[in-house]
Amino acid sequence: MKVTLERLPESRVQLEIEVEPDRLERSLDAAYKRLVPTLRIPGFRPGKAPRRIVEQMVGRDRLLSEALDALVPAAYTEALESEEVDAVDQPELEILEMEPVRFKATVPVRPTVTLGDYEAIRIAPEPVEVTDEMFDEQMEMIRRRFATIAPVERGAEWDDILTADIKGTVDGAPFVQDEDVEFPLREGQRLLLPDLAEQFLGMEAESEKTVELPVPEDFPEQVANKTASITLTVKAVKEEELPDEDDDLAQQVNPDEFETIDDLHERVRNDLRETLQRQADEAYRLKVVDELVGLSEIEYPQVLLDREIDGIIRESHGSDVRAYQAHLAQIGKTTDEFREMYREPAQERLFRSLVLSELTSAEGIEVTDAEVDEQLEKMLEPLGEQAESMRTMFESDRGSASIRNTLLTDKTLARLQEIATAESAEPEEEEAE
Repeated sequence: MKVTLERLPESRVQLEIEVEPDRLERSLDAAYKRLVPTLRIPGFRPGKAPRRIVEQMVGRDRLLSEALDALVPAAYTEALESEEVDAVDQPELEILEMEPVRFKATVPVRPTVTLGDYEAIRIAPEPVEVTDEMFDEQMEMIRRRFATIAPVERGAEWDDILTADIKGTVDGAPFVQDEDVEFPLREGQRLLLPDLAEQFLGMEAESEKTVELPVPEDFPEQVANKTASITLTVKAVKEEELPDEDDDLAQQVNPDEFETIDDLHERVRNDLRETLQRQADEAYRLKVVDELVGLSEIEYPQVLLDREIDGIIRESHGSDVRAYQAHLAQIGKTTDEFREMYREPAQERLFRSLVLSELTSAEGIEVTDAEVDEQLEKMLEPLGEQAESMRTMFESDRGSASIRNTLLTDKTLARLQEIATAESAEPEEEEAE
């Protein structure tokens, strides 16, 4: 077998493969043996007609076609191994000649990533700060958990709890129909349409009114940029009475943990700080990874980007094909148009993954079996009685591989963060002076 390899753009390889005549002959003979039992030829018992008779009956092209069905895949697989081609998807095949057998196979291969000077990356982390506004907002949320709600005989105000019917049409067709829906009337929060929440202000229980509101352009095209006629029927107006921010509130939250309101305040501030720090760390690591992406040269096959788009759509819309098609019809998008919306974020995810994988190799980062076992125990610890039933899943080959990959990514990100936050080893000129 003769193989000629040519590298193409976008991480593709073209193999031109020519099969020796004697191998073709063996494949023709094998094809004859597969065909002859299926034929009924006068004068011969089933499966006993000689090859020349079968060839005369079905034609040489039919026999060649049958032979190539088995020969081409086998020759292609051998060519991949002999040329050490790391294919990531099925090839595009083109038969050039039948006798001798000569064909082309164009196949996508693993991406090529050339990292830039990543050791020179320096990005200062942003400090986190728990502002008074954040703290007050969190405390208000806690107070609302223990609020009492009572009906009032007045018009609705911000932060009231309303029970209402909301019915509307666009061009006479139904647009919204919610009955007995209960919701808080919050300033700045959108209810279905912009300015809809404001229409409830001042409405009393058992009152009704109809308003005309524009439908924004981000709605399905059947209704976007049109006018909706909305009928609001308020059935009840209730007022939230928040508890005072004192020791009693702290006891209500958890009497075993908080004796005083100061104890609760301290916990709230600490939790906020931890949350902000975790978010800041995640944002910082993404920023550093994107810096590495910008320094690197990446060549990749289109099929990997298509898979990444598939993954994002599956994560956001599930695997229900009918529901997916119904969603496309609702928003007025074709499959190609919808996929195009995810091309940029998918490419972003793919590039981050590729440079991190290359950095893992460049830095020789590894995860030991002991580290996988330790992480497994940490994951099982909070599961209580369900821990043992979940252990089997986590200890499977797939589960262990998932844990190992997560740890490997965490280690690589930690190493990149270590590089990016390191102080320069060379003093600046002013400091030297």
